Amino acid sequence: MLHGPTARQFDHLLWGLGVDSLPQPCDEEDLECLLDVEELSRHYSIHYLQIRAESTVVAVIAEGTNSAVLSCKTDSLVRMLRITIRVHNNTLFAFLMQMWTWRLHSKELDRTIAIRVAQPSRWDYDPQPFLKLLGHAFYAVMMELESKLSSGQRIDLNSHLTQAEMIHVRCGYHSLRSWWDQIASKPPVYTHSPQCMYPERCSYVWRIRFAWLAEKDKIPFPKVDGIRRLQEIHKFIAADLFLIKNMPETCRHSALQELLKRREHLLKTVHHHFDL
Repeated sequence: MLHGPTARQFDHLLWGLGVDSLPQPCDEEDLECLLDVEELSRHYSIHYLQIRAESTVVAVIAEGTNSAVLSCKTDSLVRMLRITIRVHNNTLFAFLMQMWTWRLHSKELDRTIAIRVAQPSRWDYDPQPFLKLLGHAFYAVMMELESKLSSGQRIDLNSHLTQAEMIHVRCGYHSLRSWWDQIASKPPVYTHSPQCMYPERCSYVWRIRFAWLAEKDKIPFPKVDGIRRLQEIHKFIAADLFLIKNMPETCRHSALQELLKRREHLLKTVHHHFDL
């Protein structure tokens, strides 16, 4: 079977040839049209139109607020990523990857598609960003299946995942449970302020408060959801009157920064938990 541009894509190319300038997209349909113009003009070596379309896409991404970009489908996101790679714009590439990551966590984009598309072997690029994205895609799938995993139910029934992918999900689940147990038992160590009059008491107050909160069942996220649990703990501790009263402000700020570092480290290394 032959695969090539559709009639609709050719219509978009003809439209691009007939206008003096390419407007910024207002919605997904506009964005797809612009991307079709860029891809087909490059395919057919219509250089002036390709440069114009490419520049428009890059400018729209760089704007950082265009609703068509921020709410686009996975296919359009992938097409824009390929453009940022081709023009060697690492800043815009990182922006799109970060957007993809958080839209996976917010359930806006399909996780299974991300797992297939983000395989590093599909990209002529540094594999590390795609391994990290894969980790977050598996994390999002794991959270969707958490109730079944925690109760020992089968996760392969009516699943779109392959057997190999389900193994990665299970690896991540058990690894992140163990990781949280370690985190909950070892509050972050922070640097005391030179003005801290009672560092031992300061550390003790921090340890007991962190342990009390880290082990509380009222945190509204499962144990394996370390990303959101750490965020919730940080939110609670930042406004905790007990700590405000019993820790110097600089010490409390230092402790909160160490807590943020743990979360950032998990965000950057989550793929390791899924054996990727």
